[in-house]
Amino acid sequence: MKTNRRNFIAGAALAGAASILPSSCKTQNSWAGKITDYSLLDEALKLPVLKRELFSHPVIIESVELLLLKDNCLYRVRSTDGAEGLSAGHPFIAQVSYPMVPKVLARHFVGQDARHLDQLIFNAVEKNVKRQGIPLNVHVAGIEFAILDMLGNIADKPAGQLIGDVINPEIHIYLGHHLADFRQKEPEVSIELMHKDVVETQAKAIKLRAGTGDNLGLDRDNAPGRTEKLIRMAREFWGDEMVLAIDGNGSYGVKEAIRLGKILEEYNYDFWEEPVPWDWYEEQKQVERALDIKMAGGEEEIGVHAFRYLIGNQVFQILQPDLFYYGGMIRTMQVANMVKAAGLKITPHISRGGFGFLYMLHMVSVCPSIYKYHEFKMFQTPDANGNIIPIESKNGAFKCENGIIKAPLGAGLGIRIDPDYIKTHKVFKG
Repeated sequence: MKTNRRNFIAGAALAGAASILPSSCKTQNSWAGKITDYSLLDEALKLPVLKRELFSHPVIIESVELLLLKDNCLYRVRSTDGAEGLSAGHPFIAQVSYPMVPKVLARHFVGQDARHLDQLIFNAVEKNVKRQGIPLNVHVAGIEFAILDMLGNIADKPAGQLIGDVINPEIHIYLGHHLADFRQKEPEVSIELMHKDVVETQAKAIKLRAGTGDNLGLDRDNAPGRTEKLIRMAREFWGDEMVLAIDGNGSYGVKEAIRLGKILEEYNYDFWEEPVPWDWYEEQKQVERALDIKMAGGEEEIGVHAFRYLIGNQVFQILQPDLFYYGGMIRTMQVANMVKAAGLKITPHISRGGFGFLYMLHMVSVCPSIYKYHEFKMFQTPDANGNIIPIESKNGAFKCENGIIKAPLGAGLGIRIDPDYIKTHKVFKG
């Protein structure tokens, strides 16, 4: 086991995880061909997620509606008893695949008992094998968020508490936005832009951006040496107390990812996220074995079997399923259960815009085996058309103090969307 990772994956979970994780001993020449025991992960996957015991009577879903305004998607579900749930779609992916909602997905939910949501979500994803991918999953997630909003309103509980107990009432954030700024502006400029948000949120952790972020593994930077300069300048600017991490978004091949990883280790960076393209599993493992810095990834993954492999073979120490791309909170909780069984950590990924920060807060509040810091891209709620979604919190204004946001406490998603905003959208029937 790599020396500085011993404490990271130590504890009770490690004893059970030992049988499923391949050795990381540097004296081995190859990890390929080893047989991994996935039994603990498979048992974790069997754990139920939705708390069915909160509902003594069936909650039959009467309708699943997609509401459209140009590129923006809202989801509205209603039960036969008149309960309702609403959610906002992904701010820049839902618009390309929205016909899937009435044509493909609604039939998996309408007429069904929402208490069986674990199985309904499984059916919606796994029984659409020819359509699987992020364009499908973002709508599965949107429907799920609306159903959790409805069920939370019925049970008078926050959406997160329908799938777990609150174990993280305070969510420590890392700032993970300014994507284009860090890659296209000079480091001095991008650092100053981020610093303004550091002052506002008092965040104790920041994630920077390396390379061009093209997911092609071509070792390209927008200017020669920019990433190395950024790594050094950020540490000098914020000092040793700031937790710094960096995301490659698949910019590099193995050799360059390792070279930059060594520099990150020199400047005491916390984790190195997706240095090689996301589906280069063998190459990512080569990078992981060559470095001591923690490796993070998984935001583009769409299938449970891929996560099972990544966790069982410790390709990453920090797993990052995206709440939209992976298809919602229930599937993400299943990944979290596997992560816990393996003694690793999880920090769910979320895109900026819409209700991204809200879904993240609900998920992290009840998520086991979480990492200390979680991605935050400010409280703005722009929709796919660039308009701010007007919302009112059911339990006081959202705020970040000392780098911490309190878990939402209002029923359902914990917000009310302005009815006049909803009325600007029309039901799409396909």
